[in-house]
Amino acid sequence: MIELPSAAILAAQADVAMLMSVVKPVLLLATILPYAWVVSSKLEADTRYFHFNVVLWNSIFLGAGIAALAAVVFIPIFWAGWPVAMVLLCGTLFAYWRYRDGRIPEERHFRPFSGEFRARMAAKRAQRGIAKAQISFIGPDGATRDVPGKDDPLLQVHLQIEDLLTNALERRASRLDVAPTRSGIAASCVIDGVRSSLATLEPQAAQAMIDYLKTQAGLDAADRRRLQEAKFRLNGPTGTVDLDLSTSGSSAGQTLRIDFDRSSRIVRPYESLGLLEVQRAVLDPLAEVHDRHGVVLVTSASGQGLTTCGYALLSRHDAFTSNIKTLERKIEFRLDGIDHVQWDATNPSLTFATQLQSILRRDPDIVLVGDATEPNALATAAAPGRDGPLVYVLMNQPGIAEAITEWCRGVGDLKHASRPLRAVMTQRLIRTLCPNCKQPFQPPAEQLKQLGIPEKAAGRIHRPVGKVQINRNRIEDCPVCQATGYLGQTAVFEVMPITEEARQHLLAGDLKAAVAEARRHKVPTLPQSALAKVVAGETSLEEFVRVFAAKPAPSRAAAPKKEASGA
Repeated sequence: MIELPSAAILAAQADVAMLMSVVKPVLLLATILPYAWVVSSKLEADTRYFHFNVVLWNSIFLGAGIAALAAVVFIPIFWAGWPVAMVLLCGTLFAYWRYRDGRIPEERHFRPFSGEFRARMAAKRAQRGIAKAQISFIGPDGATRDVPGKDDPLLQVHLQIEDLLTNALERRASRLDVAPTRSGIAASCVIDGVRSSLATLEPQAAQAMIDYLKTQAGLDAADRRRLQEAKFRLNGPTGTVDLDLSTSGSSAGQTLRIDFDRSSRIVRPYESLGLLEVQRAVLDPLAEVHDRHGVVLVTSASGQGLTTCGYALLSRHDAFTSNIKTLERKIEFRLDGIDHVQWDATNPSLTFATQLQSILRRDPDIVLVGDATEPNALATAAAPGRDGPLVYVLMNQPGIAEAITEWCRGVGDLKHASRPLRAVMTQRLIRTLCPNCKQPFQPPAEQLKQLGIPEKAAGRIHRPVGKVQINRNRIEDCPVCQATGYLGQTAVFEVMPITEEARQHLLAGDLKAAVAEARRHKVPTLPQSALAKVVAGETSLEEFVRVFAAKPAPSRAAAPKKEASGA
């Protein structure tokens, strides 16, 4: 009879004991498998996220697993080996826990037995119950708001808002509006400057949605009349989107406006504004140090990019070698190196004109006046004269004639108004063609002649299509512009230089002659600037007609009088 070594006998007995017991293999699997799942699905990702030594920790986790398995197999008594395996596995996990928490911020520590952990787990269970919810909100304080659970009545409100917001974002909207109309509560969005309908909402549902959004933004949902504004964020499948929310109310109901990523849309480089070369030739010299004096009136109708133009004009100056200041009713964006000052309209002891005067007394190089409607604001801006700083005055006026008339009225004296003027510019926004689906277009010769477009330039004209041909028999909506045919906007300008001849006409109160003097210098009008972009293939004849189609003529602006009344 052959005698086996005692160690071999013990191992064989352990194997037989294992094979004869059903409970023991189940306990072994119940120990090893959860450990393997935690390591592979949680801890490896955690080590990579916090930039720990991934290879080292994977080796430790694997080594602990092999050691635990060996302890169960080679220790003759299972009820002794299994606790050893548990100690090895749990000890390894505990060691990683302590190592991890010692190297990361306290708010990211793992607290498995705290109320915070239980709340997080409850939130995850609630999220699993509302798998349809795709977005969450991040309040002004930076904290992520909880999505309502599946049993919360606010869940349905959240999902309705989600549908509205995602629909607008997928269509590339820059703005969402909810407002009462004669037929109900209308939800609409603005895409490349053109309004498009989204849905008609029931009054009760619309009110619940607006109240919910106000709560997410940290506003008072109970106050449904006063103007309230807030900035917060949306986190969804496409990433994080900045939201500027504004609500107010009346007897007809609440109105809501949300601007998407407004800050990024407002700021544009001066070179990308859309100015023609002949127009830049008027403005560029004003950036030179020796010629950086006087007043430039920057004007447009409401919603036509006035703030963007003003900030772009400031950005062309070197903010680190020049003293640049602004005075604004609302600061939309802070440019690096520029001193933005916001006027407090609630302070009766400090008027806009007084604060502007204080800024001008500090000898700045460039000043932007963001509100021309306040009493004495224009007179104060004109006070430094031709030898003072370069002052950009933003005005909500539809054109150059209206801007000059309002400027002279506000200053109150034609001599003081005319002397510092260097240039007046106005602008209008037009849509640009989608580069992915636009097609060449040959307009009729008669139309070209009517618009003053040379036939030799017609070859560069394009039209919007909104469709792309996939193959010979398949045509689909353009995925870039979402079938609109347009992608983004640009501005067209009219820039009128105030020459000495034009200034003399203004002093005489003859605005028409002053504008005619600018025309003598072949300054392009707004329609001419737009047609130049049509010929360049940037926009279309259809867009030109939409923007510049004849509308009912407004009341004619009065020419500045010799003795204008004071503001």
